[in-house]
Amino acid sequence: MAADRAAWRAEVRARHALTPDERPARPCTAARAHPRWALVSAAQDAREAPSALGPNYDADEQTVRNDYSAFFVDSGLQVPPGAWIQNPGVRGRFAEHPKLRYLLDLKAQLVSAAAIPPTYLRADLRTWLPAPTPPDLGVLEMLRYDVILVDPPLAAYAWAAPHEAHACWTWDEIAALPLPQLASRDSFVFLWVGDGAHDGLERGREVLQRWGYRRCEDIVWVQTTPQSARIAPPGPPLLAPSVQHCLMGIRGTVVRSSDSFFVHCNIDTDVILWPGEPTRPGGPPSPVPKPPELYDMIEHFCLGTRRLELFGTNRNVRRGWLTVGADVGGPGVPPGAVPLDPAHYLAQFVLDPPQCPLPYRHNLVPYSPLCEKLRPRTPPGRGAAPDPPLPRQLLGQGAGGRATVSVPSGDERFSGAQAHVRKYGSVER
Repeated sequence: MAADRAAWRAEVRARHALTPDERPARPCTAARAHPRWALVSAAQDAREAPSALGPNYDADEQTVRNDYSAFFVDSGLQVPPGAWIQNPGVRGRFAEHPKLRYLLDLKAQLVSAAAIPPTYLRADLRTWLPAPTPPDLGVLEMLRYDVILVDPPLAAYAWAAPHEAHACWTWDEIAALPLPQLASRDSFVFLWVGDGAHDGLERGREVLQRWGYRRCEDIVWVQTTPQSARIAPPGPPLLAPSVQHCLMGIRGTVVRSSDSFFVHCNIDTDVILWPGEPTRPGGPPSPVPKPPELYDMIEHFCLGTRRLELFGTNRNVRRGWLTVGADVGGPGVPPGAVPLDPAHYLAQFVLDPPQCPLPYRHNLVPYSPLCEKLRPRTPPGRGAAPDPPLPRQLLGQGAGGRATVSVPSGDERFSGAQAHVRKYGSVER
């Protein structure tokens, strides 16, 4: 083998008239001898030189790479890169979508027209925890709410706001709240569960299940820096969480395609950008005060006007809502807010009968054909036709109906009586 290789090398030298010490030039060596190589070399030297636009500038692409994590580690800043996102506000966020911005303005007018005055009830929610007998909730249980917002003082918040640690609730205490007695048959609940670093996400889902709700969405609040902040101040370590989670639960059967009088989907995003507020004057932003944008998101989504917030404070008192909490009321209550007067409060609503079907609900935001035309819709699946509107005969035909014994329907959306009407056109055969 070695003799054959030596013979091959001798043949190559003889063919190219080379001395034993010479070797053929490699292609790269020939390329470097070309006059254009000077231009390539100058471009390479320019890329290797430090740029005034920073180490993430790519001269070939003429752009700055979005490598915030590496810059965060190299610079020694003390806040997570997610906090650098600047929030221009809700209207600025939709500046390039005038149709959607017009829809939000129109919905805000409709919500304001149907909103009750800001109402509050000072109450210790621990007295609502079940004893040997269920608590008497009075007018709240009589009204039955479409939306309930729950922001409990969790132990996870004690790290960020130690002065509020005395009011912490356990997850078992939160699950014992009588929410099923307060909510209507078809309703929504929004539950803040913390930053996700603890057991909030898992226990929050368990609490929703114990209340009779199924989780359908996870709304995330990204805690950003204020608009005026140029340099991040010292703060938590590298892997400190910068988000808070709000679990959304649904109870009953709500179909987005046919129940547009009660829900409007796809209008808002499930990510909220907000820097936060301090819980004491001069203090740092805290995760305890939640973003006000969540109220707008709820009001845009659910068109029911019976809204309740638990564990609220004076900063949460808002038009269209009843705010209940141990710290609400007193000198810091917003102007125009009124304490709960049962008779006056009930007079602002229409009492629906028990187990009232969703299409017969009162207490809704006024209907607007223009708003219905502007709202985004989820396109049907490929090859699937959109669901037709329900015939009027189906309304009120629950399981068993008024004249038909309940039979299996084979459809998750309809009872046996409803499937019978859809097939035969009437309740009777």
